[in-house]
Amino acid sequence: SPDQVVNKIIELRGAQKQTKVLGFLQGTEGPIWASQVYAETGCNLSTLRDLAAHGLINLEEEEPVVILCVSPDQVVNKIVELRDAQKQVEVLDLLQGKEEPICQSRIYAETGCNLSTLRDLVAHGLISLEEKEPEVILRVPPDEVVNNIVELRGAQKQVEVLDFLRGEEEAIWVSWVYAETGCNLDTLRRLAAHGLISLEEKEVWRDPLEGRQFVLDAPPKLTPDQEAVWQVISQRVTSNEGQSPVTRYSLPVTLLHGVTGSGKTEIYLRALKAVLGQGRQAIVLVPEISLTPQTIRRFAARFPGRLAIIHSRLSLGERYDTWRRIRAGNVDVVIGPRSALFAPLRRLGLIVMDEEHEGSYKQERTPRYHAREAAVKLAELAGAVVILGSATPDLVSYYRAQRGEYRLLRLPKRIMGHRRRIEEQRVSYEIEDTSYRLLSDEACYTDLPPVRIVDMREELKAGNRGMFSRALQGALDETLDKNQQAILFLNRRGAATFVMCRDCGHVLRCDRCEVPLTYHLPRHGAGEPRLICHHCNQHEPAPQVCPNCESKRIKFFGVGTQKVEAAVQKLFPQARTLRWDRDTTGGKWSHEAFLQSFIEHQADVLIGTQMIAKGLDLPLVTLVGVVAADTALHLPDFWASERTFQLLTQVAGRAGRSILGGQVIIQTYTPEHYSIQMASRHDYDGFYEKELAFRREHGYPPFARLAKLVYVHQNQKRCQEEAEKLHRVLNNKIARLGLPGAGLIGPAPCFFGRLRGKYRWQIVVRASEPQTLLEDVLFPRGWRVDIDPVSTL
Repeated sequence: SPDQVVNKIIELRGAQKQTKVLGFLQGTEGPIWASQVYAETGCNLSTLRDLAAHGLINLEEEEPVVILCVSPDQVVNKIVELRDAQKQVEVLDLLQGKEEPICQSRIYAETGCNLSTLRDLVAHGLISLEEKEPEVILRVPPDEVVNNIVELRGAQKQVEVLDFLRGEEEAIWVSWVYAETGCNLDTLRRLAAHGLISLEEKEVWRDPLEGRQFVLDAPPKLTPDQEAVWQVISQRVTSNEGQSPVTRYSLPVTLLHGVTGSGKTEIYLRALKAVLGQGRQAIVLVPEISLTPQTIRRFAARFPGRLAIIHSRLSLGERYDTWRRIRAGNVDVVIGPRSALFAPLRRLGLIVMDEEHEGSYKQERTPRYHAREAAVKLAELAGAVVILGSATPDLVSYYRAQRGEYRLLRLPKRIMGHRRRIEEQRVSYEIEDTSYRLLSDEACYTDLPPVRIVDMREELKAGNRGMFSRALQGALDETLDKNQQAILFLNRRGAATFVMCRDCGHVLRCDRCEVPLTYHLPRHGAGEPRLICHHCNQHEPAPQVCPNCESKRIKFFGVGTQKVEAAVQKLFPQARTLRWDRDTTGGKWSHEAFLQSFIEHQADVLIGTQMIAKGLDLPLVTLVGVVAADTALHLPDFWASERTFQLLTQVAGRAGRSILGGQVIIQTYTPEHYSIQMASRHDYDGFYEKELAFRREHGYPPFARLAKLVYVHQNQKRCQEEAEKLHRVLNNKIARLGLPGAGLIGPAPCFFGRLRGKYRWQIVVRASEPQTLLEDVLFPRGWRVDIDPVSTL
């Protein structure tokens, strides 16, 4: 109670006697003799004088007076007796002719004596010292006594804490008390020691999803295609319940090949529900952090409070606490990129790997594992089910499915939604007619968006030297006029891909990597343009003159996302642009902020790299423009065609996700290439047959496996010598063992021959089982071995 608080505060350390005096005086009226105060509180005159000095009491003290105790005649005799005590004689002389008592201070002033002199005279019976007892009066109002007691005791912070806590009905975090009162832990400990508060420790796990609200979602009715797929998967999920770990060849691995927007996520959600219903747990893998926010929303809408996310943008504390929550069994579903595969789930029943074709599932640093292979092995050990999903499956995965190693399931139609939702959209968007068709009694579907290929060579012949073809520029204009949204895709950051002197031909390169530096415009219009190495992140100012010949004829070549954004703003000043690439997404939740901003139509044109090319569902996007389809097509890597096809097909799938429809325009200088042609027709099977024939002819995966052996050293000559030495060893071993079909590519410098100050030479082993050739080879320090690489650059 408040009274108990006051009493407890009085017990706190500091100025104890003074606070007792004030507490006693608070209940009295009128003057009090000092002796009574002494008796009640145990204080002394010094205590009272201190309180008076603070203005808290009035101490009425009368000065002691000196009275002569003998007659004048006797004084003379006494003076004679005291002739050797000059000060005492002077006091008696002063008193002899006075009829009234004299103040003690006057005696001191006129004779120069002190209290000791007077006490000697008192002892001889010559004088007497008389003083009146002091009176004490409380000077402050009674209701202010407590505040003054608090001030005397130095307990202001304690009182502030108690006042704050009086208004709280529940336990309060210590950090809140600090913020509200400015106290510290020492203050709280003193209050706890006096029984005024209790301090308790409670472990709180840092959760990146804490405080997030998700709108609950009910499962929609499945389409006939989804129902057929679900019947197969549900049997695999339920038949696997309670089984012991199975062998690799009997492992239920499903490859779900569904076009963009076909409803693969709904199958994942139902599989999760079935697994969780058995008391087991699941992992959902996504290739990019940019896909995590939308995936979280969809899964949290079905399984609120049962999710955890793991990715590199979380703080170390968040990752550690998430790992502990998972290990403690407080989480049933873990979502994240490849590292989420190692979450310590004890009852793993399902692994979903969305966009399974993505190369980012392969770890490029030691340990160089591929999440797909690791997931299959983990599922084998745990007796779990694996679902691999993609609109453009990895060619090796699709080949395995064709051979029966995986179960292949298809979702060939793009689902628009259910009839009620379609009608709501039609009214909302004020559309009289739409291109959707009924797939069942409830669900509707539509064709994939039409894709137009623009030959940029013809644009040059027509005099168009801009980065946008006439078709793309016109489509952008039409989209903006309709208040719809567009995506412009270019898989290059920055403003220009390299800087060259037009007089001497010098190209500015990174000192450590020997690759051209990329020209970047200043961010947010502040600062100076910079040249940045995208491999080691070296920065340097953009030159005004050529560092080789000092010519001012510096030219910036190539196009990046920054330059695309600038061009859109110049051509369409009314358009609100949003650039989404690695340069703009440095924060933990920056991907979610960008996605939400675009979904809420705070921007009209989204410009980005491959992180915007897959998985995103953006209903208002009716136009997708691929600014340059050839950026990776002609790299010296046999995966170049597959990567190009996958990327174009995925980015094309961002258009036409609602009843507004959509279109895709691909700009290219090689329109005849089969990967571009097949992507324009959304023809995965056609691309698969074409690419498979090429792989079969050259002995590339899936008809063989590769091992990339890279030697790294600061000395270029040493690199070459070590690579040639190992090449001889491996050639001799192939000849000695007679390995059929085994071969070596190289040795040769890597495509990026020098990175971070070190040179790189490589040998690519091509064999049915590369480990047979490599198992007894001793690799000196500096060699990096990558089995089943996803790039040979």
